[in-house]
Amino acid sequence: MLYILLIGAALNFSGAAKLAFEFFRLGEQAAAEHRQLKLFVMGVATVFGALYLYLFAHPQFIDPFLWFGAALKAWAFITCLYLKLTGRIDRKLFLEFGLTNGVVAVMFVMLLINLT
Repeated sequence: MLYILLIGAALNFSGAAKLAFEFFRLGEQAAAEHRQLKLFVMGVATVFGALYLYLFAHPQFIDPFLWFGAALKAWAFITCLYLKLTGRIDRKLFLEFGLTNGVVAVMFVMLLINLT
Protein backbone atom coordinates (compact mmCIF):
# COMPACT_ATOMS: atom_id res chain seq x y z
CA MET A 1 0.00 0.00 0.00
CA LEU A 2 3.03 2.27 0.21
CA TYR A 3 2.70 2.87 -3.54
CA ILE A 4 0.11 5.49 -2.61
CA LEU A 5 3.03 7.69 -1.56
CA LEU A 6 4.48 7.44 -5.07
CA ILE A 7 1.13 8.53 -6.52
CA GLY A 8 1.11 11.54 -4.19
CA ALA A 9 4.69 12.41 -5.12
CA ALA A 10 3.94 12.14 -8.84
CA LEU A 11 0.88 14.37 -8.48
CA ASN A 12 2.90 16.99 -6.61
CA PHE A 13 5.87 16.95 -8.97
CA SER A 14 3.65 17.15 -12.05
CA GLY A 15 1.76 20.04 -10.47
CA ALA A 16 5.02 21.83 -9.69
CA ALA A 17 6.21 21.33 -13.27
CA LYS A 18 2.93 22.71 -14.62
CA LEU A 19 3.24 25.75 -12.36
CA ALA A 20 6.85 26.30 -13.46
CA PHE A 21 5.81 26.22 -17.09
CA GLU A 22 2.99 28.68 -16.42
CA PHE A 23 5.27 30.92 -14.38
CA PHE A 24 7.83 31.28 -17.15
CA ARG A 25 5.09 31.90 -19.72
CA LEU A 26 3.60 34.70 -17.61
CA GLY A 27 6.50 37.06 -17.98
CA GLU A 28 5.96 40.58 -16.71
CA GLN A 29 2.35 40.71 -17.87
CA ALA A 30 1.01 39.18 -14.65
CA ALA A 31 0.83 40.97 -11.33
CA ALA A 32 3.81 40.47 -9.04
CA GLU A 33 1.61 38.85 -6.39
CA HIS A 34 0.37 36.31 -8.94
CA ARG A 35 3.90 35.40 -9.99
CA GLN A 36 5.00 35.16 -6.35
CA LEU A 37 2.05 32.92 -5.49
CA LYS A 38 2.84 30.56 -8.39
CA LEU A 39 6.46 30.29 -7.25
CA PHE A 40 5.45 29.68 -3.65
CA VAL A 41 2.90 26.98 -4.51
CA MET A 42 5.42 25.37 -6.85
CA GLY A 43 7.86 25.15 -3.92
CA VAL A 44 5.23 23.75 -1.56
CA ALA A 45 4.27 21.08 -4.09
CA THR A 46 7.92 20.14 -4.62
CA VAL A 47 8.69 19.94 -0.89
CA PHE A 48 5.66 17.78 -0.16
CA GLY A 49 6.47 15.57 -3.17
CA ALA A 50 9.95 15.07 -1.74
CA LEU A 51 8.41 14.29 1.66
CA TYR A 52 6.24 11.56 0.12
CA LEU A 53 9.31 10.00 -1.53
CA TYR A 54 11.17 10.15 1.78
CA LEU A 55 8.28 8.47 3.58
CA PHE A 56 8.19 5.78 0.90
CA ALA A 57 11.87 5.06 1.61
CA HIS A 58 11.43 5.36 5.40
CA PRO A 59 7.93 4.12 6.22
CA GLN A 60 8.58 4.16 9.97
CA PHE A 61 8.02 7.95 9.80
CA ILE A 62 4.70 7.86 7.93
CA ASP A 63 2.78 8.40 11.17
CA PRO A 64 2.64 11.31 12.07
CA PHE A 65 4.13 13.12 9.07
CA LEU A 66 1.70 11.91 6.41
CA TRP A 67 -1.19 13.49 8.32
CA PHE A 68 0.14 16.88 7.19
CA GLY A 69 0.11 15.75 3.57
CA ALA A 70 -3.39 14.33 3.92
CA ALA A 71 -4.58 17.61 5.44
CA LEU A 72 -3.05 19.66 2.63
CA LYS A 73 -4.57 17.40 -0.03
CA ALA A 74 -7.96 17.61 1.69
CA TRP A 75 -7.65 21.42 1.84
CA ALA A 76 -6.90 21.51 -1.90
CA PHE A 77 -10.06 19.48 -2.53
CA ILE A 78 -12.24 21.57 -0.19
CA THR A 79 -11.12 24.89 -1.68
CA CYS A 80 -11.63 23.63 -5.23
CA LEU A 81 -15.05 22.25 -4.35
CA TYR A 82 -16.05 25.63 -2.92
CA LEU A 83 -14.72 27.46 -5.98
CA LYS A 84 -16.52 25.04 -8.33
CA LEU A 85 -19.82 25.30 -6.46
CA THR A 86 -19.64 29.11 -6.52
CA GLY A 87 -18.79 29.17 -10.24
CA ARG A 88 -15.27 30.53 -9.83
CA ILE A 89 -13.42 27.64 -11.50
CA ASP A 90 -14.39 25.39 -14.36
CA ARG A 91 -15.01 21.66 -14.31
CA LYS A 92 -11.62 20.85 -15.87
CA LEU A 93 -9.66 22.62 -13.12
CA PHE A 94 -11.82 21.03 -10.44
CA LEU A 95 -11.18 17.56 -11.85
CA GLU A 96 -7.45 18.08 -12.53
CA PHE A 97 -6.57 19.69 -9.23
CA GLY A 98 -9.40 19.41 -6.72
CA LEU A 99 -10.73 15.92 -7.27
CA THR A 100 -7.32 14.32 -7.78
CA ASN A 101 -6.07 15.84 -4.52
CA GLY A 102 -9.25 14.69 -2.77
CA VAL A 103 -8.74 11.12 -3.95
CA VAL A 104 -5.11 11.14 -2.82
CA ALA A 105 -6.15 12.59 0.57
CA VAL A 106 -8.51 9.67 1.07
CA MET A 107 -5.81 7.20 0.01
CA PHE A 108 -3.33 8.78 2.45
CA VAL A 109 -5.83 8.47 5.31
CA MET A 110 -6.50 4.83 4.35
CA LEU A 111 -2.77 4.17 4.42
CA LEU A 112 -2.43 5.83 7.83
CA ILE A 113 -5.35 3.85 9.25
CA ASN A 114 -3.97 0.57 7.89
CA LEU A 115 -0.54 1.24 9.42
CA THR A 116 -1.83 2.08 12.90
